[in-house]
Amino acid sequence: MEVYNKNRDKNNSLSDEIREQNVKLKGASLKDKVFYFKDYYLLPTLGILAICAFVFSLGYSILTAPRDTALGVFFYNDTGDSSDTRLIDGFVEAMGIDTSKQNAYIDSSMTYDPDITGLDAYVGLEKAMASITASDLDVIVGDTDTVDYFAKCDCLGDVTAILPADLQEAFQDRLYYAETGSGELAAVGIYVSDAPKLNEFSYYVDREPVFSFVVNSDKAENAVEFLRYLYQKD
Repeated sequence: MEVYNKNRDKNNSLSDEIREQNVKLKGASLKDKVFYFKDYYLLPTLGILAICAFVFSLGYSILTAPRDTALGVFFYNDTGDSSDTRLIDGFVEAMGIDTSKQNAYIDSSMTYDPDITGLDAYVGLEKAMASITASDLDVIVGDTDTVDYFAKCDCLGDVTAILPADLQEAFQDRLYYAETGSGELAAVGIYVSDAPKLNEFSYYVDREPVFSFVVNSDKAENAVEFLRYLYQKD
């Protein structure tokens, strides 16, 4: 029995032919029905399933993703392993951050070279500027060239206005001053080359890293606690 005809009469509409084939299928064998399904319904069905899977996956990601960022940190020009998460994992554990609700990260893949200009320099800094604009970045650690750049862009806060009294006393001899966008000198960073946690994970070997607070951070308390954590000894 002929169940379907791929070379159908072009004058007949698709719906007419499907109706006709459905009538024929009433007495068709299982094999004929399988062939009919494959020709007429397999690809549309697979397409619908793929769309449903994508929508489900997207919805699940949105529903289960952390709602905000508890701490965002960029390490510039460091010597550590960018795939190593032990430092941020330790901080998350120490602070009791629920990562199902809040995200916390250190991006140690960032680089800045003042000798690179033009489009290449812009592309290298675009991620940082986007994160700062979105208030998703709280701390920048890097060499003095990097800190100078962000200070000139008025992206860094005055550490003397952010640090609590005990840390101001502890770091009073390690403050780093840089010129801001207005041409004034401000204390925009802290030398942290002696931080035990940075040394433990070899983040700035034979370098002088400076710790800075992003000026528009709404999580300054967590940023301060991260500075404290860098000086903890196990």
